[in-house]
Amino acid sequence: MSLTDKIQSSLSRTLSDFKEQYGFNELGLAVSGGSDSLAMLYLCKEWAELNKVTLKCVTVDHQLRKEALMEAKTVAAHCSELGIKHDIVKWTHKDNFNGNLSDLARSARYRLINEWRKDIKYVLIGHTQNDQIETFLMNLKRGSGIDGLKGMAAVSKRPEGYFILRPLLNTKRESLKQFLRVRNIEWLSDPSNSNEEFERIVQRKTWELLKSKGFSESRVELAAQHMQRAHHALNQMLPIHFNQIGKQELTDLFLQYDGFFSLADEFQVRLISAIVMWNVSSQYRPRFKAVLNVLKQIKSKKTAVLGGTVFYHHDGQIRITTELKFIQNISVKCKSKNAWRDIWVVKKEIKEAYVSAIGIEGNKQLSRTQKSMMPYRSRVIQPGIFIKEKLICAPTIDSECANYLSFCGIKFIDFLMSH
Repeated sequence: MSLTDKIQSSLSRTLSDFKEQYGFNELGLAVSGGSDSLAMLYLCKEWAELNKVTLKCVTVDHQLRKEALMEAKTVAAHCSELGIKHDIVKWTHKDNFNGNLSDLARSARYRLINEWRKDIKYVLIGHTQNDQIETFLMNLKRGSGIDGLKGMAAVSKRPEGYFILRPLLNTKRESLKQFLRVRNIEWLSDPSNSNEEFERIVQRKTWELLKSKGFSESRVELAAQHMQRAHHALNQMLPIHFNQIGKQELTDLFLQYDGFFSLADEFQVRLISAIVMWNVSSQYRPRFKAVLNVLKQIKSKKTAVLGGTVFYHHDGQIRITTELKFIQNISVKCKSKNAWRDIWVVKKEIKEAYVSAIGIEGNKQLSRTQKSMMPYRSRVIQPGIFIKEKLICAPTIDSECANYLSFCGIKFIDFLMSH
């Protein structure tokens, strides 16, 4: 069997396994025009025809290089030749970036794919074995633990609700280039692939050095697989531990102080990280050192704040709520089906009213009985219904108007079960 036949056979098995598991009849493909994603496009076309799956393709123009639009149009030409619908989406931005450009571009890319996909639930990305190794090395350099060293998963769910499928994770980049050469298909080369200002390129060259010292792709893959199993086992235990020592009331969480600190250190770290991610709807874990600082503070029964999440001691428990300044400027009209923070949905409309955090001024308008319902930190972040500056209703505090809003967020235990 030739190399190209082996690649086609391997990808076909992977896609068929995905289809059997998820039952899709339509797939999105994110294609940049580089060798990896372009080979994926042609390989998927043959499989899709045999398996009656519709393909739709998207190319993201990050508008960081003047050649990018031309490259996107080149992908469009490939798709036209293959009879695949193709769209170009553009990242609109200002050039004065704050933060890591690679991370910003990645976040924008996934956001744009989500806006483009409509009803498509599964999107293919052309990450290869080389990308997996580079990710492993980048995270190793950062001192990452199990979660970083497990590498990329073949299937991952995005916070927006769609799934990323990576059918080429066990395929070498050079093998895909050889496939394209045999088919006389030219791919695009991004000049940034030789720019050592990007950490991934540094690790790409590091890997070449390591290979000369006896390192192999299969061994790094094996190490990542060990980490994946450990990651899965630890995460399987988190909901069990939370059910034993924690509970949720409205949008606040409670952890038994003694029960929480009787857990192994790794579970303490994972629970704190998961709480922050759930509370602020983030897909990124907080930094390890920041989590350790929270653990140190709450063990001393002091208040700690991390990523918009407040941990404080109350009635012998660790109580967790949202930091007021993180949400105080968020508001929606009190109109049916509007959702505040994507957590509380309006069930009864009030003309000229809006939903916002009760806040400091709204708290002053609460009665003594209402204030006694929960501690200040948790009280001021509850949803209030206002007309101008007047608080007319506090649905989570006053039972008489509880039917104005309904909880529509993800419960923490469900979040743990799905991550």
